[in-house]
Amino acid sequence: MEVRIAKRGELKEIARLSEVFASEGCCNNIYADDEEYFICKNTFVALENDEIIGYAYGIFGEEVYKRSYAMPKDVYFELEEMYVLPQYRNKNVGQKLFCEVENFAIKNGAKTLRLNAVSKNYKSLLNFYIDKLNMQFISAFLVKKL
Repeated sequence: MEVRIAKRGELKEIARLSEVFASEGCCNNIYADDEEYFICKNTFVALENDEIIGYAYGIFGEEVYKRSYAMPKDVYFELEEMYVLPQYRNKNVGQKLFCEVENFAIKNGAKTLRLNAVSKNYKSLLNFYIDKLNMQFISAFLVKKL
């Protein structure tokens, strides 16, 4: 398996996988992104036999406020979305994608990597990001529709 920065010609296939992700129903409020959306993102792909089996993307930003985990003007990388096809889950594909993103963020001066993770299976989500990837739990954003 190979993990690397996506090539421009692969954005159409990534957009197709984004549609698969949105249709899967594993997360609330996930919408498919089109090819144009990925142009200004730092996008990564996981490939098996030259087939894209997962993707991750995000953007760099700069902290504005002092936080418990960062100071103003600190550069951060925000992982906006990560997806792996169901048949490739639990095979370290997500971990490899995440590590590639993390190394890219470090090489480009980020002091923190952050994300807003979504899943209907929050226990699995917490296990993946906290137990396997050593992220720190800072807060939970909860919503109740009224």
